[in-house]
Amino acid sequence: MINHKADNTIVVLLKACVKSKDLYEGSRIHAHILKVGLLEASPYVIGRSLISMYSKCGSLSKAQQVLEELPLRDIICWNSLLIGLVQKGQDHDVLNCFEYMQHEGIHPDSVTFTCVLKCCAKVRCLDKGEEIHDRIIDIGLLEKDAMLGTALVDMYAKCGQFARAEKVLKELPVRDLVTWSALIAGYAQQGFAREALSCLEQIESEGLSPDNVTFLCVLSACGHSGLSDEAQIVFENMTKKYGITPNLEHHTSMIVAFGCTGQFDKALSVIKAMPSSDHSVIWLTLLGACKKWGNVKLGKLIFDQALQVDDTCAVAFVLMANIFTMAGMQEDAEKIEAMRLKYAAF
Repeated sequence: MINHKADNTIVVLLKACVKSKDLYEGSRIHAHILKVGLLEASPYVIGRSLISMYSKCGSLSKAQQVLEELPLRDIICWNSLLIGLVQKGQDHDVLNCFEYMQHEGIHPDSVTFTCVLKCCAKVRCLDKGEEIHDRIIDIGLLEKDAMLGTALVDMYAKCGQFARAEKVLKELPVRDLVTWSALIAGYAQQGFAREALSCLEQIESEGLSPDNVTFLCVLSACGHSGLSDEAQIVFENMTKKYGITPNLEHHTSMIVAFGCTGQFDKALSVIKAMPSSDHSVIWLTLLGACKKWGNVKLGKLIFDQALQVDDTCAVAFVLMANIFTMAGMQEDAEKIEAMRLKYAAF
């Protein structure tokens, strides 16, 4: 006989373990479950909670073991494991589990397909992504689940299939900011700044308000493509038009943009306008630009700033040594290398 009260108590306790990331206590509860036979009495409810607990506490091998030992397992049990595998970046395991669950006769749902598409995007598995797309269309899920649309756009964009990504996006019954951002992120990743800017214009034309993630993707694309003027306009619109306070990543993208085009005064102005310049990444970014343009004088000043933030940063020493070497100042480069070895010894 199923004791629903006991089930509910166990579920609540396991959720508490997830919240506190207490794997030890979760394991103790698992041992108690086995001892009193709760898993056999209620495999779905208790099994799902155990798999979820182990997955979210980072013990995916235990989560998989629980799943394999369940006398009965449904799609929710499988999805609990898949979600954990996705979060830990175990993409090939996700694809393997997807195949195995189907051999068991379990029919995937929207959560399953979303997990698999995320993995296809990361490992650039276009064939599997296309197969999933066809199945989603056959089942008619795309009209019911906005997350699937976003996952498809993301998958095609990261696989470099931008025409197909745009086609999916434009055919969606509802296009939201998350879906647009997935396309923009794909363009940014490939350095297609003009296309990312075009997407930003379309977002605004549809009455949507870009958020900080959207702007970061566009700024990143502009920065790495050397479109500093466009990046500056986007940056100003972000703050003045939409009232979004730029974070460290936004500022860094602007430093990349100005550094890429050798506009060091503007890059320094961005740093001066920041609430705090106590971040290694901004100085290293600018030091990298000094290396690109062979700016020894500014490079030495930026190097000193970088060391004030972190005097053990190996990247700063390497960049400065390279700047000296490229300028034919081998003796200075050797001094920097000696400094690096000295700091590394502590």
